[in-house]
Amino acid sequence: MKKLLLLILFTFICLCITTQAQTNIWDENPADSQIELDSLLTILPTVKRAEKTALLNRIAEIYWSSNPDKTIEYASEALQFSKEFNQKEQEGLALINLCQGYLFNDIYDKALQYGLKSLEIRKEIGNDYDLAFTLRTLGWLYYDIGYFDKALEYHREVLKIHEKIGSKQRIAYSYNSIGLIHEGKGDCNLALSFFKKSLELIKDLDNKDRIAEAMTNMGICYRKIDDLDSAIKFLESALEITNQIKFEHKKVYILHELAIVYLKQEDYKKAYALLEDARIIIQTIKNNKELILENNKITSDYYVATLNYKEAYHYYKRYIEETSEIFSSTESERLAEMRILYEAERRENEIKLLEQERNLEAQKRNFLLIGALLLAIIAILIIGSLWNNIKKKKAIYLQSHKLSKEKLKTQQLERENLEHKLEFRQKELTNLALFISQRTTIYKDFTKSLKNLKFTDLKELKKNIDSLIKEYTFKFDFNEDIQRFHTNIENLQSDFLFKIKEEFPHLTDKDVQLAVQVKLKLSSKEIANINNISLNSVEIGRHRLRKKLGLDPKDNLVTFLENI
Repeated sequence: MKKLLLLILFTFICLCITTQAQTNIWDENPADSQIELDSLLTILPTVKRAEKTALLNRIAEIYWSSNPDKTIEYASEALQFSKEFNQKEQEGLALINLCQGYLFNDIYDKALQYGLKSLEIRKEIGNDYDLAFTLRTLGWLYYDIGYFDKALEYHREVLKIHEKIGSKQRIAYSYNSIGLIHEGKGDCNLALSFFKKSLELIKDLDNKDRIAEAMTNMGICYRKIDDLDSAIKFLESALEITNQIKFEHKKVYILHELAIVYLKQEDYKKAYALLEDARIIIQTIKNNKELILENNKITSDYYVATLNYKEAYHYYKRYIEETSEIFSSTESERLAEMRILYEAERRENEIKLLEQERNLEAQKRNFLLIGALLLAIIAILIIGSLWNNIKKKKAIYLQSHKLSKEKLKTQQLERENLEHKLEFRQKELTNLALFISQRTTIYKDFTKSLKNLKFTDLKELKKNIDSLIKEYTFKFDFNEDIQRFHTNIENLQSDFLFKIKEEFPHLTDKDVQLAVQVKLKLSSKEIANINNISLNSVEIGRHRLRKKLGLDPKDNLVTFLENI
């Protein structure tokens, strides 16, 4: 009897999984999902191997946001079974589940790898719902790593499929997604046009969660373009809906946005009350680290606006400490690797074309070589016929050759002398750069020490210290040594500057300046100090320079610049 009940339950669940198009897992009720998960885990050991794939994929889906490691575990097993039994649809689903698992774990390279494989299979099968979901997932992946143009390309494809399907809810979702990408690119007016389209469609469907999301996004855009009254209107409407559906995480997000708007309006009392309300709700939410982080940052801004610098420093310090805990250096490295991977893939077709051109060039070289050999044979015949004449002139030639060798030797000595002088001047230039870097570090340390001084109400002391900070900051920004350093670069590296600008005319002045400093083998920290920028800005600049110079990841930037 027990086996019969399990068989009936298994048949029902498989039917649900088969008929269900892959939709947004976050729209499901968590309690219902947990009940379903418990049922699936109970049935799984009793099912035959060939029938396990769909169950494993569904379990992997339910675990997406709650336990991505479990998603990867069950999706990997589903992928193995789908290949074993040639189940193409389930293979495409297993691959996108793996993509989601790695995406939630911020492992972008593997997420992209599995997402592209899923896309290939789902294009072959031709199921519009599944294909749209995979394209949408890849679009959000590129959005997360900051490649907004690539993200926009994928979400536009999703919109076309949703329009073909004719689903208002899905079209509204695509409008909202495209609006978020334009907001990320800084074009809030264009983003608003898509959010409005999304809101118009979703209102007819009475989907309160989506309505609140569209209104929240519109409120943020209005805040960014300083239309604060409109921002408050849409954010408060979204907050009212969120209270009805009891979505606490979203409510905290909206409270934070309203607090930022009221800070801009200098209504500090209301801003503080909103931050307090948000802080109370945060205590009831699991996985609330990022919410606490955002609350501390906005609270620090509040105390800065109200001139309470002690409290502002306290909350900002907490914000920095919590940021370092959440966003580790490993994640930053993964993100950088992912961006490099994307650039490599983007250039794959270009490399193929270059390979074809290289083959054509090789053929041309072979023809030229054959022609050269023929010319050489003809030349030998002519030389043979003129040998007697050459013999008479040999003595003159030898004498002339001897004089030429002496002249070349003299020129070589002069050139070596000039190279020694140039090397000395370059070393002097490098030493000057190091001196500037060291002195800049001293200025920064001195300024930092002054900023960290503790004082009470001695306003006059604070005024004098602030004045001293400004004085040293001015010296840091406009010291003559830096100007002399850049002038010497223009004089000593004039040949290099001419060649790199001629070969790479699309480089900006800042790109060329960075290239010279890298060629001098200055470290990123020294370059940052010389130019009064952050170390992160230098790393980004080096990455962009490599990209503009067309270097592969394995190529050494310093060696490349020295060979120009």
